Amino acid sequence: MAQFREIAEVEATGDVALVYEEIRRTYAVPYVSSLFRHLAVYPGLLPWAWRILRPALLSGAVQRLAWQRVDVAELPPLPRLSREALGRLGVDAAGLAAIRTVCECFTRVSPINLVVAACLARLLEEESPGVAPMVTLEPADLPAPLPAMPGMVPAAAMTPENRAVLATFETDLSGEVFIPGLWRILAHWPGFLAHLSASLVPLLRDPAVLDACERIADRITAVAPSVLATLAPPDEPAPLPPGNTAAVLSAIRTYRGTSPQMVGFGTLILEALPPDRAGRDDGAVRRRPAIPPYRSP
Repeated sequence: MAQFREIAEVEATGDVALVYEEIRRTYAVPYVSSLFRHLAVYPGLLPWAWRILRPALLSGAVQRLAWQRVDVAELPPLPRLSREALGRLGVDAAGLAAIRTVCECFTRVSPINLVVAACLARLLEEESPGVAPMVTLEPADLPAPLPAMPGMVPAAAMTPENRAVLATFETDLSGEVFIPGLWRILAHWPGFLAHLSASLVPLLRDPAVLDACERIADRITAVAPSVLATLAPPDEPAPLPPGNTAAVLSAIRTYRGTSPQMVGFGTLILEALPPDRAGRDDGAVRRRPAIPPYRSP
């Protein structure tokens, strides 16, 4: 299989680089997610989509709405991990802080991506947003940006055993091998990733859990028509040949499957971690739903 195609942040130039910078700012995270890195492969598509959706993202309305609609109550919790258990998995205090940041990033980004991807799918399919929005978009200040997190571990830097563990998280993206970024970053801690593989991969194969993830996605993506109803319609068609439109829609369908998993399983991992140095217990304070804090205007 071909490997997942993207334009990495360090490779971005021109309009794509400008959009990447605004994504980092409006998502309040230190990176650009694979959804946008993949869209950037198609010339002109990412700037076209961003021009349409940008006003709702700059206002903070989409972020607030997406986070409010997260509900992972149907997902089973993971066993709690002590600091001693994490140490045996190769995670020290600095690693624990980094893992917490990584999971916070993905639980922050993925709900927004679900709304953005659903809006983009409707735009590409030229569906009307409708005349009666089901929800009201309210502007909101963005949360404080999350700190930098480790980059994804290159496959060449892993042992064959570690690559085999990472491969357990593989999925298909338009005929290409795709491993969501959460797992590719957590590969910095091979023992911890192996523990997650044993704990989470059975859930990723469980029809009941996958159905629960679908319901997480349904609740979030249902707001897409309401978002589009507040925005100016595109003044030109998407810059895509017909064959590429089908490929992009296929990729969006994959993200619809993986994004609620990032929200849900990212939250489960946070809940399984021991309290941080400030005494915060993610298992106690983040349970049902996981919503990043924001300051109402």
